[in-house]
Amino acid sequence: MKYDPEAWSFSRPCLGGLNTAFILPAKAAPRYLVTLMHGFGAPGTDLVNLFDDLLYYMPDNTAPFGFLCPEGPIDLEEQGIPDGRAWWPLNMAQLMLMSATNSFDAMRETVPPELDGAREQLQTCIDEARKSIASDFQLEDTLPVVLGGFSQGAMLATDTALRGSLKNVAGLIAYSGALICESHWRRTSNPVRNLPLIQSHGRLDNILPFATGQWLYELLSELGFDGKLLEFDGPHTIPSEAILQTAKMLHTIGA
Repeated sequence: MKYDPEAWSFSRPCLGGLNTAFILPAKAAPRYLVTLMHGFGAPGTDLVNLFDDLLYYMPDNTAPFGFLCPEGPIDLEEQGIPDGRAWWPLNMAQLMLMSATNSFDAMRETVPPELDGAREQLQTCIDEARKSIASDFQLEDTLPVVLGGFSQGAMLATDTALRGSLKNVAGLIAYSGALICESHWRRTSNPVRNLPLIQSHGRLDNILPFATGQWLYELLSELGFDGKLLEFDGPHTIPSEAILQTAKMLHTIGA
């Protein structure tokens, strides 16, 4: 699908206390809302360009959809990362030790203290986005939402799908994510069986080693998600194949 600037509207509202980039069809009502969260240290707009990339791979008859990129609430400028944002603080010393010893097993049970607050704020942001869409297009405010993200954003998306209270979650996208909160996630009572899943992870990832992505995929598979782990020979990034497969999944969700 070729991007037509007249067919889409772009805005930067504050929703649920989070600054966002919000893209909607200019005329047709969206069938679902894609919400992508950036990784630790990235600017809030880091994943906005994925909108154009996804459109490129989508057929012309793809159903209209909304696209939301919230900005993490934590400003990292004082940590020497200008324009960098985060969803929760990271223990950099602990991460460096894990990397130096190549021992990331402890990450599996890590529950960041700020994770609950980040999840609740994200859900409020999404609910306000859905209410805005409902008002603009005369829809119910329960529009299906596809949760996704990169790195820390993928972990937040996964936690929201498994432990959150959002209604009508339609899919999960986890680019270079990792398994955390294992015992909490295993106890999920949310309806995730057969939920579409796109997950990707680089075998050469030196930030979150490939094994951490494998652990995540194994858990999601056990819980009944419907998807596969897209492995690639690359670092901590999003490969074009993952974007292509995401576009295919979204086309199917909107059909």
